[in-house]
Amino acid sequence: MTAPVPRPPLLIAGVAGALTVAAGLAGALGWPVPDRTTSGWQVADVAPSLLLLVAGGAALCLVVAAVLVRPATLGSPLATGAWWAMAVVAAAALVWHDLFLAALNDTGGPVIPVFDWLFAFVPAFVVALAGRRHGRAVQLRAAVGTGVVTVPLVALGSALTDGSTGVLTALAGGLYGAILFGVGPLAVATLLTLTPGDRPAATAR
Repeated sequence: MTAPVPRPPLLIAGVAGALTVAAGLAGALGWPVPDRTTSGWQVADVAPSLLLLVAGGAALCLVVAAVLVRPATLGSPLATGAWWAMAVVAAAALVWHDLFLAALNDTGGPVIPVFDWLFAFVPAFVVALAGRRHGRAVQLRAAVGTGVVTVPLVALGSALTDGSTGVLTALAGGLYGAILFGVGPLAVATLLTLTPGDRPAATAR
């Protein structure tokens, strides 16, 4: 049986970009707005169509990311486990966050995304750190792979927040949010953890 072939980081980034545009456009189409509450999950009365959009989008991004990254080829059980853990946790967290942002669409108040950058930063930082012993190529593939999950879902949530402003405005807001709170934090996290050189540290003299 032929071993699975991992995809290069540039291709993974391109797929993430395409999914981001698609997610931003989907979120901009106008969806039923959930109720904002002050207890529990802080979101109530989520329409099935909106839940299907967000949860289905998260599942799609997770599957595509796994196919591209091939976590089993990241070099060690630690790197593989870290990637799966971060990707799944990030997807689940962003499902809730996107629904929360959709509920804010109906409040009329400003959205202050103080910690939104963490959704993309933490997964990329953890998986790149876990892959330090296996070289830059593995680190880049793992970190950029988390972006296939996080960046499109950030775009979706940002577009849902502006869903009542029109398709083009909401799409622009979604893409702006993806760059500011998705691509930027992911890039910073990756740069902070990259090992020098191309050889795995385990084989270096």
